[in-house]
Amino acid sequence: MKRITVNFARENGKPVYPLHGVNSGPMTKVFTYDARPQFLEAGFPFARLHDVEYPYGSGEFVDIPCIFKNFDADENDPASYNFGLTDEYIRRIVEVGCAPLFRLGISIEHAPVKRYVYPPRDYAKWARICEHIIRHYNEGWANGFHWGIAYWEIWNESDGGNSKMWGGTPEEFYELYVVSARHLKACFPQLKIGGCGFTTAKNAFIEGFFAYISSRKEPVPLDFYSWHRYFDSIDTLLRSAADADRLLNTYGYGDAESILDEWNYMRDWNDQADSYRAMKNHIGAAHCGAVLCALQQQSNVRLATYFEADVVKEFCGLFDVREMSISRKCATLRPLKAFYAFKAFNRLYRLGRAVDAVCSGSGLYACAATGEGGCALLAANYCSEDTEAAIELCGWHTGNAEVRLIDEDHTFDRLLTLKGGECMTLSVPLKNHSVVYIGPEIT
Repeated sequence: MKRITVNFARENGKPVYPLHGVNSGPMTKVFTYDARPQFLEAGFPFARLHDVEYPYGSGEFVDIPCIFKNFDADENDPASYNFGLTDEYIRRIVEVGCAPLFRLGISIEHAPVKRYVYPPRDYAKWARICEHIIRHYNEGWANGFHWGIAYWEIWNESDGGNSKMWGGTPEEFYELYVVSARHLKACFPQLKIGGCGFTTAKNAFIEGFFAYISSRKEPVPLDFYSWHRYFDSIDTLLRSAADADRLLNTYGYGDAESILDEWNYMRDWNDQADSYRAMKNHIGAAHCGAVLCALQQQSNVRLATYFEADVVKEFCGLFDVREMSISRKCATLRPLKAFYAFKAFNRLYRLGRAVDAVCSGSGLYACAATGEGGCALLAANYCSEDTEAAIELCGWHTGNAEVRLIDEDHTFDRLLTLKGGECMTLSVPLKNHSVVYIGPEIT
């Protein structure tokens, strides 16, 4: 038997962080797949804008060459910019209460002939183009908006080494970041400027990047450090999070936020189909539950966005297509099991104040929260054996609680309702690859 112990009267002084963000917005496949109800239901706090509408309509959305199609044009002239479809894409994000994390750069290029992966001809002009994009979305420039987008990420996976995202030298990328980050931070000191969406938390390319920016005579801004990880082992994730912390502290950026803005299950890159299937079933759900708990409880990651919420991409483990409406020419989506792990974590996030959850036994991950709306626990039994979990909850300061389960046979099913009390002890059967939520009622 494994144990989980929580004392809700002992807050640990931390908030519950916005770790249940996603990549992509709620309306995808050129506005024909509609996940707006699910975005509202799950309360996704952030939607990162990378590989937007790839491959459908990717020539029109978000990327610098999509918004500013002619690099020789005047970057100060609103007529040089193509904002139309990107405006509409982001509008659907903010309308459901989700905050965009805007990646300034390009989408991945899988085709043998590359078009946009090469360094811009003029780094300073590229930075000024980015400046005007920010002004459009935050200051109303060029018939724009005042959406208050806080996070602006420079590039994505330039360290990949396969020219799918960066066709220049490492040093050329380092200098592009220096020029761009300095310019944008000078223009918008209140915003968070950072990067660079690296493929992992630490490698030789990334070490070179930090050595380069930290050695400049004039400071180089890095408000956040963003990195990616695809994995099946939670220990792999936590080691990467620790690597990110060490890099930031070593090179003098200890105050920068660590952001994991691409993550998902991947057992074996040589057998990806097997992992895509797992993402969409109870294994993917338990993986998501374990990741959210581990990041909250055992890491310094401050924001995370799961890859991927766009249902046309193989990595989407949150929904699939339920039906296409002929009259509206728009598909409604059906939540999969992993979706409910995010929905449950959102309940903790809305409560707001983190509480330590102590687990005994390998493969068990948990996090807890308290607030004016009550107390809640989320736990996952992942890559372990079937077990009976003894759960002890003390300091329970509100009324009844419901117990919900995700596993091979249950999809966030309510198992029972508990009558609240100062201390509650219960035994919950947790199969391998399962998630349990205990807390206020979730509708």
